[in-house]
Amino acid sequence: MKTSPSPLPSCSRCGTCCRKGGPALHREDRHLVEQGLIHTRDLYTIRRGEWAHDPITGVLAQASGDIIKIKGGSGTRACRFLDEAPPTCRIHADRPLECRTLTCWNTAGIERVYAIGRLTREDLISGIAGLWELVSEHQQRCEVERIRRLRMTADGPRAGRLARELAEMIRYDTDLRILVVSRAGLEVGMTDFLFGRPLQQVLRAMEMAEGPVAAPTGAPSRLPPG
Repeated sequence: MKTSPSPLPSCSRCGTCCRKGGPALHREDRHLVEQGLIHTRDLYTIRRGEWAHDPITGVLAQASGDIIKIKGGSGTRACRFLDEAPPTCRIHADRPLECRTLTCWNTAGIERVYAIGRLTREDLISGIAGLWELVSEHQQRCEVERIRRLRMTADGPRAGRLARELAEMIRYDTDLRILVVSRAGLEVGMTDFLFGRPLQQVLRAMEMAEGPVAAPTGAPSRLPPG
């Protein structure tokens, strides 16, 4: 982020910062979720080890832990709580810490708080019987570094088996999301918060950040559909 050479006296609510993506949530924002002011269907989780755009440095970086963010609108990066014409935040009175801290003409405040005290899934759902255990199991079985190791093993006698193991992990991730919606009655949008981005998206982000991995001779060039 850069400081504007022409400071403004106050926020003009032009919506420019909102169009660059939804904010990450911090522990100071916990009450917004617990009181239903921001619903979990409006959130998604970037899990530890995933590649994501860092708005402070402007580069791709691996997450050191949960980053819970407000989703974008349909087909756009803009925060889903932004209404256009004229630009209006639908939750302005109850906006998260990052939104309250950010001034586009001086980003020092947001730079200080950005990576400190982030809200986690455990903060929000560890007390819900059964649900946290399900999320923890998914985290263990679909751990990002394990996905990276499987993906990078592109040659050798075990390559085919490892490719099948990765494909099975993707199927598990997909099936679990369907199961919690069909049997537990959760909204479809909530799965991105509970389990993070679908593994196919995680793999695409890895490929963008780390480059494609060539398939070994005799191994499938593409994973089976998830």
